Amino acid sequence: MATEGMFSAQRYRKVGFAVLCVLLALAAIAFVLPLWSAIAWGVALSILVSPINTRLRARVRDTLAASLTTAATILFIIGPVAGITFAAVAEVTQAKSEFEARRIQAGGTEQKDGLSVSSLVARADELMRPWAERAGIEDFDLKATVANGTKKFVENLPRIIWNGIWGTIQFVFALILMFFLLRDGYKLRDPALELIPLPRERGEAVLKSISDTVHAVFYGIVLVALIQGLVMAVGLLAVGVPGAWFWGLATVIACTIPFVGSPIVWVPTAVLLMSQGEWGKGIFIAAYGAAVVGTLDNLLRPVIIGARVKLHPVAVFFAIFGGIVLLGPVGILAGPVLLSVLLGAIQVLREILTSETAPPPAPGQDATSTAAGP
Repeated sequence: MATEGMFSAQRYRKVGFAVLCVLLALAAIAFVLPLWSAIAWGVALSILVSPINTRLRARVRDTLAASLTTAATILFIIGPVAGITFAAVAEVTQAKSEFEARRIQAGGTEQKDGLSVSSLVARADELMRPWAERAGIEDFDLKATVANGTKKFVENLPRIIWNGIWGTIQFVFALILMFFLLRDGYKLRDPALELIPLPRERGEAVLKSISDTVHAVFYGIVLVALIQGLVMAVGLLAVGVPGAWFWGLATVIACTIPFVGSPIVWVPTAVLLMSQGEWGKGIFIAAYGAAVVGTLDNLLRPVIIGARVKLHPVAVFFAIFGGIVLLGPVGILAGPVLLSVLLGAIQVLREILTSETAPPPAPGQDATSTAAGP
């Protein structure tokens, strides 16, 4: 009886300790949940730049290698955005001056060319109202729509500013996590493999699948952005917009930023053309940007990523957009990664079930096959 009581007490201690571990794990998850997006981006960035860090670590100490890799990543991300922003201001000013000069040479006047926002909206309302009435929209009022949109923007401005600040904070946290993963991540590989309830070779395959998917998503984002930039530049050249190749480069950079994309280039360009009286060109750029440039990523990215990780484009398409809807920008990475891990887990399960249902080898089969061998 005393022995049974001892075993019972030990069992209760084990169960109690297991429950305590689960509660502590849930508390830890609750603490880091507000920063899960930063954690995901930090892990993804560390996977992307790990080959560079590995080469540096062979020449210098781990801390210096991680510091150099992190600094290069910051320059790679912030440098182009800052450079394009400053250059864009100069390009817009120069383009506006060139448009005004063309209009004056064509017989216009500066007074006629200098359209205000209200006059631009009024002119657009005048042009669009007949088409709206033909489509059965009787209460069409572009002025009221713009006014309501402006009012909502002003009302939401504090939230927009806070989202920008919070995004910057998460970006900093992601870089900090990336640094420590680059410096110490290789030390965590073996413990991570021990936590995966699979044989070591299967665990290695899971980690490789995650790494391959992250690289494939990054490759798809960059390649599609290059294509979108080229297509945007061709459209701008077709209507004679100054600095078309520069704006194509700006489109490339914008298309690599989640939830930014090509509209940040073609919307202001279309508005600028319309403000200069170039209504046909402005409408063309707006339609071209929305229907052609803006849809290329939806069509090409699943195909490119699927080809890299050997997944069907339709599955990748739903993984990307489902991830974005559920998780936000980080869903671009998380969706395909989760899909790849899920398919890998299903494959492992199939192999386990197949091995369990397979008939046992016949007596002497191994010996016979061995004897028949070379």
